[in-house]
Amino acid sequence: MSKRITTLDDAASVSLPPEAVEALGVVAGGELDIEIVGRALIVRSVEDAQRSREFSDILESVLKKRRKAYEQLAKRLIAETGGSTGVRDEGL
Repeated sequence: MSKRITTLDDAASVSLPPEAVEALGVVAGGELDIEIVGRALIVRSVEDAQRSREFSDILESVLKKRRKAYEQLAKRLIAETGGSTGVRDEGL
């Protein structure tokens, strides 16, 4: 979907078609969460963005608490398979 950028009160704006508004679960005058990722915008309802942040916080907390156990499990797996786990090490 391609949209033209317009200005409104000295701010750039993009209008959303009705199907996008419906897909986001918002209504005219509702609030959106906009996140910049690289050169892309992620547009979500405020509620979806909050749920996503809460999930990320919980996941990070669990990973932090269980880090030592995951590292030991990985070492054991590597030892048992001779280092060939089929899983890439991404700096965990």
